[in-house]
Amino acid sequence: MPAHEFTFRTTKGVEIPSGRLTPVPLSRPEPRTEDVDYVGDLVVFRSEGWYEILLEVDWDPENRQGTRFSHTAIPGEQPLHSEAVSAAVLADISEGKQLLRGNTLFGPERTASLALEVWQDSGDVVEVRAAAITARVLAVPWPAASPAPRRRP
Repeated sequence: MPAHEFTFRTTKGVEIPSGRLTPVPLSRPEPRTEDVDYVGDLVVFRSEGWYEILLEVDWDPENRQGTRFSHTAIPGEQPLHSEAVSAAVLADISEGKQLLRGNTLFGPERTASLALEVWQDSGDVVEVRAAAITARVLAVPWPAASPAPRRRP
C-alpha cells in the first residue's frame, strides 16, 4: 500500500437493523498518519488536501430482500457518495459489494470529516460482512506531459 493511501476498515461484521440509518465503526489505519485519523465514527482530515475516497460495503448476499443504501456522510453537507440499490440486483451483479468512488478537497478549513453510514429495509437484520473507506492523496500539480513525437510525412 502506498504511503499516500490510508484505509479505515471494519474489524468484524456489523449487524444492520431494518429501517435505521446506521454508522459503521471503522478502525484507524496502519501505519498511523497525522494527516488523516479516525475519531468517534468520523474519518477526520487534519491537513488540507485533495483526496479520492473509495467506499466499499460488503453486504450479506444471501439476504436478497429490500434495498441496500450506503453513503459517506459529511456533517452539515451533502454526502460525497450515495447509492441505493436492490439487494437482489447487488447480489447478482457483485455478490453484495457496493463500491463507490469520489473526490474532493478536505481539511480543517473546509470539509473536515466524513462517516460511513448504511441503511437497509429487508424487514430483518442484515450483516455488513466488511466495509472500508480508503483516502488516497491525489497529486497536484500533475507532472508535465512529454510532448508527442512529431510524425514524419
